[in-house]
Amino acid sequence: MMLLPLVVVVMMLLLPLVVVVVMLLLLPLVVVVVMLLLLPLVVVVMLLVPLVVVVMLLLPLVVVVMLLLPLVVLVVVLVILFFLWWWCW
Repeated sequence: MMLLPLVVVVMMLLLPLVVVVVMLLLLPLVVVVVMLLLLPLVVVVMLLVPLVVVVMLLLPLVVVVMLLLPLVVLVVVLVILFFLWWWCW
C-alpha cells in the first residue's frame, strides 16, 4: 500500500519525459510525411505558374479578338450577300 503513492509520483515524473521522447521521435516522421504529401502539390503549382503567365499574356489578344469579332461577322455577311447578288444577276 505504501508503494502506490511512490508509483504515482514516478509515473508523474516519467510522463513528461516519455511524451517529449515520443514527440521527438515522431516529429521527423510527421515532417517527412507532410513534405512528401505537399511535394506533388508544390510541383503542380510550379507547373501552373507558366500557364497562368501565358493566359495573362493572351488576355489582351482575346480582348482584341472579341472587339474584332463583330467586324469579321459583318465582312462575312457582306461577302455572302455580294456573292448572292452576283449569282442572281
